[in-house]
Amino acid sequence: MDRMERRLNACSSFLSYSGRLEMINSAITPIATYTMCTIKLPAGVIDNMDRIRKQCLWRGNDRSKKGGNLAAWPLVLKPKLKGGLGLLNLRLQNDALLLKQLHKFYNRSDVPWVKLVWFKYYGNAKVPHASKEVGSFWWKDILRLSVLYRDIAKCQIGDGSTVLFWDDLWSSEILALKFPCLYSFVRNTRLSVKNVMDTEDLDTLFVLPLSEQAFVQLQSLQLDLLNIPYNEEQVDKWSFMWGAHDYSSRKVYALAFKNLSTLLPFTWLWKSKCIPRIKFFG
Repeated sequence: MDRMERRLNACSSFLSYSGRLEMINSAITPIATYTMCTIKLPAGVIDNMDRIRKQCLWRGNDRSKKGGNLAAWPLVLKPKLKGGLGLLNLRLQNDALLLKQLHKFYNRSDVPWVKLVWFKYYGNAKVPHASKEVGSFWWKDILRLSVLYRDIAKCQIGDGSTVLFWDDLWSSEILALKFPCLYSFVRNTRLSVKNVMDTEDLDTLFVLPLSEQAFVQLQSLQLDLLNIPYNEEQVDKWSFMWGAHDYSSRKVYALAFKNLSTLLPFTWLWKSKCIPRIKFFG
């Protein structure tokens, strides 16, 4: 925040509004990028940085008069194609940058901290996002973004230890939505794919007796499981809905302002104070 304030020199008051926008995008906002790649910034810090950016953008050319806000800040943070001025929403950008860490974690990248977290906290084939929060404040902040990550990513099954059987996307559809009646009879909805595949009798996973409709769905589920390429010797691989395995924070950030209701059958609600809850997927 101090470094940002030092950038607010007197010359910015003599720039045009387009010049100030360019100064914010090229000289002020990038100061926080390295930090946002590493930790989840507190809301108060982001509010203070937004205050600095507002001061740079709206202060008047006449030093004797105070500049007025010519547009609401949520509108300023929207992309130009959506009617805004194209300034980065720091809350969304922070989440988009941190999701890269989560992508490394779920794909078990050859990184020391990834191996350490898996070994120390999830050594007994626990699904991270279905387990109790453990570890440092940094890791808890990262793992809380798993809701966003799992809504834009799909798992290619290996041993099935990182993916929930009912609530995650690892087959053609989310099974809780594909078999809603059968799902209502499930004893434990937080089982991993590995737990289910290791079960000798699927009937033990449900509260018996099943209704007629649930029994029909159970038969369909058994047929679907026969076609699942399950391999205990491989690890799960997560890739994104748009078909890419490599992570792109730019593309994830753009999803917050893009209407994909005609493309994907899911709902992603990104929590942010700067924009209302948006329906990203129908």
